[in-house]
Amino acid sequence: MVNYRPQREQRASHTYKRPLTRRASLEQQARGAQRAQAKQYQQRIVTLSQEVEPEQAWSDFERRREERFRARQRQQTSGGMVPRRLSQSGLAGRPLPRRQLPPYNGTPIPRRRRRGLLWKVLGFLALAVAAVLGSSFALTGTAFRIEQVNVTGTHNSALIQTIQNMGMQGQNIFLVDVASLTARVEALPSVSSASVSRQWPNQLSVAVSERVPVLLWQTKYGTYSVDAQGVVIALASETPGAGQLMAVVDTRKDIATGKGSGRIQPGSHLNASAVRFAMQVFSDLPRLTGLTAFTLDYTDTLAVAPGEAGSFVIVSPAGWRAYLGSTGDRNPLENRLLELQQILALAQRQQLHLATVDLRFGLRPVYTLQS
Repeated sequence: MVNYRPQREQRASHTYKRPLTRRASLEQQARGAQRAQAKQYQQRIVTLSQEVEPEQAWSDFERRREERFRARQRQQTSGGMVPRRLSQSGLAGRPLPRRQLPPYNGTPIPRRRRRGLLWKVLGFLALAVAAVLGSSFALTGTAFRIEQVNVTGTHNSALIQTIQNMGMQGQNIFLVDVASLTARVEALPSVSSASVSRQWPNQLSVAVSERVPVLLWQTKYGTYSVDAQGVVIALASETPGAGQLMAVVDTRKDIATGKGSGRIQPGSHLNASAVRFAMQVFSDLPRLTGLTAFTLDYTDTLAVAPGEAGSFVIVSPAGWRAYLGSTGDRNPLENRLLELQQILALAQRQQLHLATVDLRFGLRPVYTLQS
């Protein structure tokens, strides 16, 4: 049983530094006390002050404390900035303050000037004049005129002098036609290929590749050096090392007259297959027959295959002649030379004096004896 009696006024204060667990209500405590007293069969009178800890006041205090605690928690967890509204700043309904401009002291305000059409036209004219003056200086000035031509790839002084005297000096290096000069240099009989390049500011470089002479081609009007492609290079007297080359004696009628297409001069073209055939004769005949002293003629007095310009004849110092035929015969040249070697061996064993040996009929060579 609980009896409430009025007591004198008391004041209690307490500082809470951290949240506490929620206490049980006074009514629950009273019920617990009653149950405990009932178990012990004893009655205890508890006097509580209604004014010190009323139930409603305690509940309000607990609610306010929890609200303050939750507010502190929200402030600690939220770190973002929230924009302040106009109503919160206390300026709602008031006109915003205006900034006053500084007083004018009479100084004019600078303004940005834009380039007009006149300045653009003047700038364009200035660039055009500079371009014209630069082009005039480059095309007419002496600083860009060719003064020297460097020739590389050859030690032939005559060829070097010929190239340097082709009129390249004095031309403007910007206006010189490199392709035309290259064609002119390659047209020289002793030049196989060439390339012309500029060397700034006033020089040209000419790289040449010379033709290599392989034979001498002897005619009534002179002896010339010839390369493997049949191009007549130059006179034998103007060819370095011409004394070590074998010579073909051309006795054809058109060559003897020197007219029309039969005229031979530096730069003209002979039959390339005939030149290669003659080179093979000079290399294989001494190896197969042992004959070193002979003359190789190129004539048109004998019958030749269609399309052939002449026929080759071996002339021996002993007085006999061997008709090899033309380059278009079906019988290979090596077989013809082997047949000649066997006939020469037979004539030596039998002490025969050969007059002619005709090797133009394949496996049926014909020879004649001197009378």
